[in-house]
Formats: sequence, C-alpha cells, structure tokens
Amino acid sequence: DVGHAADILTRYDMSVDIGPTRHGITRGQTIYFSDPSGNRNEVFAGGYHYYPDNPTRTWTADQAGKAIFYYERALNDRFMGVVT
Repeated sequence: DVGHAADILTRYDMSVDIGPTRHGITRGQTIYFSDPSGNRNEVFAGGYHYYPDNPTRTWTADQAGKAIFYYERALNDRFMGVVT
C-alpha cells in the first residue's frame, strides 16, 4: 500500500515530491517520488469503489486542486512542472 511505499522511500532516503495523499476524483491513495535518474513515479492504491446508491460527484475546473490532491486542496508548482 501507499503507506508501505512511503516507509521504503524514507528508509532509502529517497526524495518524496508529494504525499502520501489522496486523489479526490478516484479516491485512491497516492505518493509521488523521483527516482535516481530524475523521473517522477507514482505509487497508487485503492479508489474507484462503486456504490450504486451514492450520488454522482461532478468536479468543476475551480475544484481542480481538491480533485487532484484532496487533502491539500490545491495544485502546487512543483507538481505542475513535471509530467508523470
């Protein structure tokens, strides 16, 4: 899971770009990190649980920060400057 990935990244003193956090749209847990070559990687787990009686959630452009990074509720320049 994402928490275990964070533990491993910390153990090996790897740079964590963002997370652990949750994506609002998918409801999945995620962490972004850079490998030794400088490539950004993502570990993602969970999300997309279907509940037929749950109302559909519609995200608008002004909610993009919360849709991408649910806990932080904002996009950051560091994330937007690198393609994952």
